[in-house]
Amino acid sequence: MDDEELAKRFSDAVVSEIKAEMGRQDLSSRGLAKLIGSNPQFVSSRLDGGNPRTGERVILNIRDIIVIASALGMPWAELMTRAENVARRQDDYDLVANESINEFPEGNDADFESA
Repeated sequence: MDDEELAKRFSDAVVSEIKAEMGRQDLSSRGLAKLIGSNPQFVSSRLDGGNPRTGERVILNIRDIIVIASALGMPWAELMTRAENVARRQDDYDLVANESINEFPEGNDADFESA
């Protein structure tokens, strides 16, 4: 995995870990926005569908990460460690997913297409 791929995976993993922690705390994007003193669009542009004009997610910067981690009651370094672990394990997940794509024995998956 090259540095560019790791950076993309890491960025995605940071967002995933923030969302996972929000889920554990039953916290909505609106709730997080309130905790960090921002508006829901700010949070949505970084964690959800992205910027309405470009359709791309706004990349979290260091300030965003520290403020969000603090609002979630966790050290930012813990958030980064979790995200790094997820990003580096992605190869393992990809391998398992690729091996389980063809879970039907040869010739017995015809009905899958019509399901």
